Amino acid sequence: MIEAVTILGILGVLFGMGLAYASKRFEVPLDPRVGRILDALPGSNCGTCGFASCDEFATALVKDPSLVTNCKACVEESWLKICDTLGLGVEKRKQELALVACSCDSVAKFDYDGVKSCAVAALSGGGFTTCKYACLGFGDCVKACPFGAIEKRGYQFFVDFDKCIGCGACVDACPRGLIKIVDKNATVFVRCNSRDTGKTVAKICESGCIACKLCEKACEQHAIRIENNLAIIDYDRCTNCGKCIEACKFGTILSILPPRKAVAEAAQEA
Repeated sequence: MIEAVTILGILGVLFGMGLAYASKRFEVPLDPRVGRILDALPGSNCGTCGFASCDEFATALVKDPSLVTNCKACVEESWLKICDTLGLGVEKRKQELALVACSCDSVAKFDYDGVKSCAVAALSGGGFTTCKYACLGFGDCVKACPFGAIEKRGYQFFVDFDKCIGCGACVDACPRGLIKIVDKNATVFVRCNSRDTGKTVAKICESGCIACKLCEKACEQHAIRIENNLAIIDYDRCTNCGKCIEACKFGTILSILPPRKAVAEAAQEA
C-alpha cells in the first residue's frame, strides 16, 4: 500500500514538472497592448464588434488595428486611448445613429397567424402588409439591440438617441432593410423605404414618399435626389437647412434633432 502511494506521488511530481516545463517551453508571449486595450473597452461583451467577447476583440485589434472602428460601445475617451495604444493617428471617431425608415400604418392583406417574427412573417407571401416595404411590427430589431435603444410606440418603432451607438445589429435583424445608419449630426431623414410608384404609395400610405421631387427642387445644395421612386439624402452635401422638410407635403422628411439639442437651439433663438 505504501509503495503504491509512493509511486503515485513520484509520478505526480514528474508529470507536474513536465507540464510546468511544457507551459514555459511553448508559452506564447502576450502583447502588453492587449491588456491596455482591454482596460479601455467597456467589457459588455455585446458582440457588435464581430467577436464573442471584449477579450477576443482586444487580441484581434493588436493583430489588425484596422478593426478599431468595429467597437462603438466604448465612450470617445476610451476609443481615443485605444487608438493611441495602437499608434493610430485618429482625431475623432464618426458618431452614428440608427433610424427606422417607415411611418406607415399599413393595413393587412391577410390575417397572419404564424410565428411573431419579422423574419418569418416576411417569408409568408412576401409579408402580410399592403405596402411590401412596410414595417412588419414584431420587433426583431428590438430583440437584436444589445443596448435597449429601440422601442415600439403604437405601431411604429423609435430609436433612443442617448442609447443608440449605431452598431448595426438592428439593421441586420430587419428583413425589409428599413433601418438605416446615419451620421449622428444629421438633422433630416426620409422616413420611408418604398420603391413603389407615387400613385401606388398614395393609395396605401398617408406619409410615404411619392417621388414628387419637390424636396429635390427645394434643396440648393443638391443633397437630395429621387432614386427608384424614393428621396435619398446625401449627408455629405446636406447643410441641415430644413428646406426639404418644408417642401415635403406628406411629412415624409422629418427632423431628427435629438430633443436635448432641439431645446437648446430653440432657447438660443429666443
